[in-house]
Formats: sequence, structure tokens, C-alpha cells
Amino acid sequence: MGRRSRATIATGDVLGEVIKCVRRGRFIGFYLRFYEQGRRRQIASKQPTYAEARKLLVQIEARIARGEVGVPAHQTKLTLAELTERFLVEYSRPRIKDLAAYRARVRAVLSTALSAIGSTPAHALRATDVTRLRDRLAATRGAGTVRNVLSTLGLIFSWAVRQGLVPSNPTRGIEKPASPSALDFWSKDEVRTLLGAARPEAQSDVDAKLLYLRVLFTLHTGVRKGELLGLRWRDLDVTSKRLTIARSYRGTPKSGKARHLRLPDAVISHLQDWAQCCPKTDAGLVFPVKQRRGTWGMESRSSALLGLPALLRAAGVRVLPNPWHALRHTFASHYIMNGGNLLALQKILGHSDVKTTLLYAHLAPDFLGDEMNRVDF
Repeated sequence: MGRRSRATIATGDVLGEVIKCVRRGRFIGFYLRFYEQGRRRQIASKQPTYAEARKLLVQIEARIARGEVGVPAHQTKLTLAELTERFLVEYSRPRIKDLAAYRARVRAVLSTALSAIGSTPAHALRATDVTRLRDRLAATRGAGTVRNVLSTLGLIFSWAVRQGLVPSNPTRGIEKPASPSALDFWSKDEVRTLLGAARPEAQSDVDAKLLYLRVLFTLHTGVRKGELLGLRWRDLDVTSKRLTIARSYRGTPKSGKARHLRLPDAVISHLQDWAQCCPKTDAGLVFPVKQRRGTWGMESRSSALLGLPALLRAAGVRVLPNPWHALRHTFASHYIMNGGNLLALQKILGHSDVKTTLLYAHLAPDFLGDEMNRVDF
């Protein structure tokens, strides 16, 4: 069971222990050890804190002292909102790089759902309730948002079932809306129009120049928004054309690994000019964001759009969903349409699985080639 630390309490003539179990440095839970009718028993307390585990042990010892047999029946009756908060406090896994940011995203994703059914007892929630929630959200939200809500609820209930907090997962088997197209991108003419509209403003205004450079850099490198905003001057060298994607915001990239790329020629002169006037920050950010008090620092909100939709509208270019990620899709799509290699694209984009990169395969100029001419009657 891993390393244990014990705290012993005595109630009357019986002796019990609260055991904190840690496996490979990770907290597993509090276990209760006590004697009942001459036999030693050990059970998982399913309590989040030592104090609550100790309180439950006292209740068990009191029952035993009174001659009552068996652990008291206990069912935690949490509302969905309370269950969500408990999940956010207790849930963790190695792939979550920033727990605070993860918890903020979950709260944002479920804000509308919790306002609708947050007061419902979690153990009483049924599939029909989740279905009604799905249909209600679908009336005003996009398919991607609805899918995200259902997936997040499913994760919370799966965890709660394992913890013994609810009897079943009411999201299991609920049909989700069809996935929206993840490959919508801007054409070459739209990109030229967008950059043409941004360039004149960038000549005098620092904020406009920053927006232009962020867009230009993303269109030529395909970096994620977090990687763009987390880029430091020490991560690039315009002389040797070296570019290292070492972090996303303040954490590691999505794949958990740094990747080493070449700086495209199209951005080098712009970066050289920008280095002379870039606002200074403690982290040495290449693309800092102006803070409320007029200082410069890092934008850590994943929802921040940094003026891109307004620029698109001013340029008369389509405003695609999640426009910063659409810039990444635009880079990848044009890379493949111009004969780029899929395996090289996987390395450039930092995909951990080539299956993700294969979504762009149909854009290759020789995709299927003469395959449709193989059948000849």
C-alpha cells in the first residue's frame, strides 16, 4: 500500500488508528484500523482530511464500545456543486501541469451547468437530467462547448464512483453532439488581407505592433497560444535561427517536452526590430501583455483573445471559432498543401501522436493521387 503514517486514538478500552497512505509520493487516502469482536479490521475512510477520518473512527469506536456491530452506514449526500468542489480539491494526475489553471478551466466549463442543476443531489442525478441539460445547453451553445461540459461531468462522476461518493455515473451512454470541424483555416488571400490590415497600425502603436507580431509569428510557426505567450528571448537566437519551445505560459508544453525548431526567415527581421523596443519583463518575455497598472507581464488566461477578433472584423476576414488556434491550423494546412512532410509537421506542432497530425493528410497535393484510377473495367 506504500508508505504509511499513523495517528492512534483511544476510546474506552479499544484502540484505533488513522493511517495516512502514500504511494510513490502520492497521497492515496486515510485508512481506519480498529478491533471489532476481537478481530482487527481496516477500511478506507473515504474522508478528504485527517480530522474527518479521525471523527469517523471515533464514531466507529463508540459503536463498538456500546456493543454495536458493524461500521455505521454512511452515504455522503453532496449536491453537484459540492461534488465538483470536492473533485477540484482532491483530484490530481501527473499530466496536469498547472492544478490552479486546471481547476479554473473546470469551473469555467461547468459554470452554466452548475447554475442550472448545481443544487441537485449528486447521488440522485439521472441520465434524463443530464439529457435535459445537454438539450438546454445546445439551444444557446456550440457543439464543442456542450461536448466539453458532458466530458467534464463524466470525469467528475467517474472519479466520484471510485471514491464511493455516488452509486453510478449518470453521464454514461449520453449521446454527445457531433464534433465541430477542427480544421477550419484561413485561405492565403485571407491571410494577406489580415496581415495587410494589421501592418499599418503596427507602425506607431505598441499594442498594435504586438498583435501584428503575434499573428505573424503564429502563422509562420504554428505555435499554440500558451507557447507564444510563454516564449522568452533566451528561447530564440536570430543569428543561428534557433527556436526552442520550452514552455506553455509558465508550465511545460502540452506534450510535456520541449521541441527545437528553426526560426522561419519571414519573422527574423521583425524579431530583430522588436528586440530593440520590446517592453522589459522579469521573465524576458518576447510577447508580453500590458497589465492593469500599466506594467508588462504574462497573460495567463487561456480565454484571453488579445484583440484578434476585432482585428479580423476590421480586416473583413471571417472570425473563426477559437481564432488563435485557427492560426495554428492555418499554418499546418498551408504547410501540407505546399508539399510539407507529415512526420516533420508532427515535430513542428509538438503532437505526441501522429494520428493527430494525420487530420491534415487530406490537404496534401498528392493525397490519393491516381488511386481512383486503379479500377478499370
